[in-house]
Amino acid sequence: MKKNLMMVYGQTLSRTISDTEDVQKDLEPYYTKLKAAMEADKLADLSKVDFEDIQSEFQDGTDRYLEYNEKLKKLQAPARFMGKQRSLVSAYNIYANACQAMTDSLNVTDHTVDNEKFAQAETDQNEAMDRIVHLIQTIMSTNA
Repeated sequence: MKKNLMMVYGQTLSRTISDTEDVQKDLEPYYTKLKAAMEADKLADLSKVDFEDIQSEFQDGTDRYLEYNEKLKKLQAPARFMGKQRSLVSAYNIYANACQAMTDSLNVTDHTVDNEKFAQAETDQNEAMDRIVHLIQTIMSTNA
């Protein structure tokens, strides 16, 4: 039973990380376009449709991250990983919430970005993802 639990746990973690990476790849062109416009102070040059698409894609990605987070919360960890599992859920929750904060920093109506909230969301995402990667590596490298 222990090996089966570890196998299901490991497979679910791997799938969640793979799915997360897929969403990140999907969102990268939108992020790159927005970030370039922000850095060049040319947000106004983005069309209304482009800006709406970016916000919509960000929200879709965030919704998917929130779904993955719910799966992680429900995932039964082997006893030896319960502490790391709680830390992983916490880090992923921070990541998903930071993604929502980034999405919320985009004001489609005014065609603006709250630069302070956007920058904080970037920082929070990077720190949370570093923690997630570290925890996953630790869990996966431990023999069950």
